[in-house]
Amino acid sequence: MTVDERQVERLRPTPMLLTAAAVLVISIVLFAVNYTEQRTQVVWGWMPAMLGTAVAGWSCWRTAFAPGLDPVTARIWRSLAVVCVLIVLGVTGDARLYVVNPAAGDQDHDAPTSAAYALAMLLLLWTLLRLPMARGRERERVMLRFVLDAATVSITLGIFSWYLITRVLDAWAADSSAAVPLLMLTALGLVGALAFVKVAVSGFGGLDRVALRLLAAAAAVGAIGGGLLPLFLEMHPGLSGSMMFIPATLLFVALAADRQRRAAGTDVPVQRRRSFSVVPYLAVAATDGLLLMVGGTAGHVVLTVALAAVLLTALVVARQVNALAENGRLLRRVDANLLELNRYQTQLSHRANHDDLTDLANRALFEQRTQEALAEAETGAGAGTLSLALIDLDDFKAINDRLGHAVGDALLVVVADRLREAVRTDDVVARLGGDEFGLLLRGLRSDEATEVLDRIAESLTRPVHALGYDLLVKASIGLAEVWPGASPQELLRRADLAMYAAKERGKGRHAVYDARLEQDQAADAQLGAELRRALDNGDFTLVYQPIVALPDGRWTSLETLIRWKHPERGFIGPDVFIPIAERTGLIVPLGDWILRTALRQAAEWQDRYGTAAPGEIGVNVSARQLREPGFAADVRAALADTGFDPEKLVVEVTETAVFDGGIALDTLQNLVTLGVKVALDDFGTGHSSLGLLRTCPADTLKVDKSFVDGIGGRSEEAVIATAMIQITNGLHLQAIAEGVETAEQAETLYRLGYRFAQGYHFSRPLSPDQVDAQLAAHSALVV
Repeated sequence: MTVDERQVERLRPTPMLLTAAAVLVISIVLFAVNYTEQRTQVVWGWMPAMLGTAVAGWSCWRTAFAPGLDPVTARIWRSLAVVCVLIVLGVTGDARLYVVNPAAGDQDHDAPTSAAYALAMLLLLWTLLRLPMARGRERERVMLRFVLDAATVSITLGIFSWYLITRVLDAWAADSSAAVPLLMLTALGLVGALAFVKVAVSGFGGLDRVALRLLAAAAAVGAIGGGLLPLFLEMHPGLSGSMMFIPATLLFVALAADRQRRAAGTDVPVQRRRSFSVVPYLAVAATDGLLLMVGGTAGHVVLTVALAAVLLTALVVARQVNALAENGRLLRRVDANLLELNRYQTQLSHRANHDDLTDLANRALFEQRTQEALAEAETGAGAGTLSLALIDLDDFKAINDRLGHAVGDALLVVVADRLREAVRTDDVVARLGGDEFGLLLRGLRSDEATEVLDRIAESLTRPVHALGYDLLVKASIGLAEVWPGASPQELLRRADLAMYAAKERGKGRHAVYDARLEQDQAADAQLGAELRRALDNGDFTLVYQPIVALPDGRWTSLETLIRWKHPERGFIGPDVFIPIAERTGLIVPLGDWILRTALRQAAEWQDRYGTAAPGEIGVNVSARQLREPGFAADVRAALADTGFDPEKLVVEVTETAVFDGGIALDTLQNLVTLGVKVALDDFGTGHSSLGLLRTCPADTLKVDKSFVDGIGGRSEEAVIATAMIQITNGLHLQAIAEGVETAEQAETLYRLGYRFAQGYHFSRPLSPDQVDAQLAAHSALVV
C-alpha cells in the first residue's frame, strides 16, 4: 500500500465528524428520555435532526471544492449538499407539524414536507443516474437493470408493508391510507440505497468506492429506520423515529464526505464487476420467507404448497446463479484471451515498425512519421518547419570485419541510446539499416538543428564499451530542411546527398544540403560516367617523375602519376577527376589499373636495364582504397602477377588518409608485412601530428612544396623545413623535398640536410618512352 493509500484509509476525527456524532448521541438521549412520555418540548426532539442535516450539507459542500476532484464528482457532492437542504426543509416541516398538532403520529407528514423529502430522493436518483458509467446501448442496458432492480425492491417492500399493516398491526387497518406517503418515502430511500450500491459496484472516475458505500448505508438507514420503525415500536404522539434516524443517516453522509476529501486526487482502483446482481435474489428470498410465514398460519395444506413453491424457487435460483457464474467465468476467460490477443497484436505492430536490435523506429515508420510531419508543416497544424538528418557511422564495416558482428551490434545499441538522449521527446530517431540512422527534428530549421548534431557528435566522442572493447566512434551526418511541396523521398535524398558531402570532407563531420551539392552531384555523375568509359576504353596514361639524390641529381626512384586526355575536353588534371573517382568509388578499379600498369612497366625496366633502372617505384594510394578490406590482398596479387620485388614498391599516402587510424592503418601494416614501403605524401599540409609518425609504419616523409617555395630566406617555411629534416634524422626516416624548381632551392635543401628531392628543376613527369630513352642513355654511359 502506498503512502497516499494509507492516508486515505486512516480516519481522522475532524470537528465536522465530531459534531455529527455528538448530534446523533444527543438525539438518542432525547428519544430515550421522551419515549414513555413527553418530558421536553417537542421542538427540542427535532433540533438534532435539523443540526445534523445542516452539518452533513456543509460537509458535502466543502467536499465539492476539494482539490483533485474531477468536475463530475464535484457536481455530485454539490447535488448532495442540495439534497441536505431539502431534507432540512422536510425536517423543519415535521417539527412545525408536531408543534402545531401535538397529537400527530410518526406516520403523519403534510404535503409540503412529503414533497421536500420526495424531491430530495428524486434529486439524489437523478444525480446518480446521470453519471457517465456507460454509453449507447450499454447505458440503456444499465438503466434497464437498475429500473428492474428498483421495481423489485419496491414490490418486495410493498408486500411486506401491506402484510404488516393489514395482518399484524390492526390499529393501522382502519386507516391504512395514512401510511401511503411513509411507504413511498421508504421505497424511494431503499431505491436510493440501491443506486449508491450500483455506482459503487460499477465504479466511476473520482468517486471513492468507500464513500459510496457509506452513502448507500445512509440511504438504507434512513429508509428502513425512519420508515419501518413505527411498525415495530408503539410511540406516543409527538415522538417520531425520524428524530433519531435522521441524525444517524446524516452521520453516514458526513463520514462519506470526509472520506471523499481524503481520497481526492488518488487513483480509483478498477473493481471487477459481478456476473449477476444479488438484489433480485434477496427480494425472492425475503418473499419466500413471508410466504412460509403466511403458510404457517393458514394450515398444513397451504404450508406444504408454500414449501414446494419455495423449494422450486430455490432450485431455479441455484441453477440460474450457477449458469450466471459459469457465464461469468467464460466471459472472464474470453476477456483474458482478448487481452492477451491485444497484447500480442500490439507486440506484432511494434515489431513491424521498430528495429529488433535497437528498438528504434525502422525505415517504414520513419518514412510514415516524415510524411505526417510534412503534412502538418504544409497545413500549418505542426510547428511549420522540419529538418531531417541522416547519420552514417564511419568505418563501421571495419569493426564488423575485425571484431565480429556481435561487437558491431553492441556498438549500434549504445549509439542508438546516445541518439535518444541527444534529441527531444517529440523527435523521431530511427535505424534505417546497417549503420545508418535517421533523425526527424520537428520545429527546427537547419541552423537550429546543427546544434542537435553538435550534441550528437559530442556524445559520440565518448568511448563506447562493447563486449569488452572500448571503441571510438565517428559519424558523418547530412541535414536537409523542409521546403514547400517537399516529399519524404526527396527530403531523404537531399539529406543523403549532404551526408556523402560530409564524408568527403573528412570523418566525424556534418554538412547541410544546398543547391551547390546538386550541381556537384550532377557534374560528378556526368564526369563519373565518362571516367568509367575512359577506364574501359584505355584513355588513361601514366607518367613518371624522377626522385633524385642531392646534390648530383642522380635518379633513385620514380613516382607514378596519372593523366587523362578527354576526347572532347582535352587534358583533365588529376586534381579534377581523382576526387570524383573517390566520391563515385571508381578510384578502386582505377587505382588497381594504376598499380598493375606501373608494376608491369617497372618490371620491364628492371629486366631491360638491370642496376641502371630506378631502385624503387612509387604509387599513390587514396584513403578510399586503404579502407577497402581486400586492398592488401590485391597488392599481393599484383606483385605476384608482375613478378615485381615488393621491397622496391613504395605506397604513397597522405597523412589525412591514415590520421584517424582504423582499417587504413591496419592495411598499411599488412602492406609492410609484404615488404612494401610506405611514404607520407604532402607531409605538413594535413592533420600533421608527431604521434602519427609513431603509429604509421612510414619509411619516408615527402615534405610538401609549400614549405620548399620560401626556403631561400629566413621565412617560417625555412624554419619548418629545418625542423622536419631534424625530425626525420632523429626517427631514421628518409626525407624527400617536393616541388623543387630552382638550383638555389636545391642547394639550400642540401645544406639543411636533405639528400633526396623531386621537382621541375630536375625533371618534369616523363612518359614511359621518355623514361626508357633516359635509362637507355644512362645505361650506354655506364657501359
